[in-house]
Amino acid sequence: MTGIVCLDQEDGLLFNGRRQSRDRVVTEKILSMTEGKPLWMSAYSRRIFPEDAPVCVVEDLVGKLAEPARKDAEQVESAQKEPEREKAAQKESGQQPGEATFCLIEEAVNLENEMIDEWIVFRWKRVYPADVFLKFPADDWEKELIETFAGYSHEEIDLERYRKKDRAKF
Repeated sequence: MTGIVCLDQEDGLLFNGRRQSRDRVVTEKILSMTEGKPLWMSAYSRRIFPEDAPVCVVEDLVGKLAEPARKDAEQVESAQKEPEREKAAQKESGQQPGEATFCLIEEAVNLENEMIDEWIVFRWKRVYPADVFLKFPADDWEKELIETFAGYSHEEIDLERYRKKDRAKF
């Protein structure tokens, strides 16, 4: 599975329990890169995507990632009443978050989570106030810069990929 996060220049993820920033071009890129595959997220993250975006919302996303994957469809519970398209996406995929291909994470998470093979990082070219950080130790993770692009509210955003050094190469 691929974890997706947005970080600032100092690896800041959150400030006071909220995302530091957002950019609609990043949201569009996430949807583009996950097209046709399940994109799991929390109800908090759901709010930044268009209403018709094909996403799957799950309560306690990070907690679900820490559990062993289960096939039982009753394990997936929404944190809010889901629109019919989200229920259909979950039913159609037949997957649990642990089996999902992509997962947008906007909260503190353990980098050593065995379910996540790689991370996609959208890095703001700014430093925001932060009290939660997600730092990839250089000894454990390999970084690849995919591209730098112009966002809507950010002049430049880096798209990076991280993989555990003991796993497959890029």
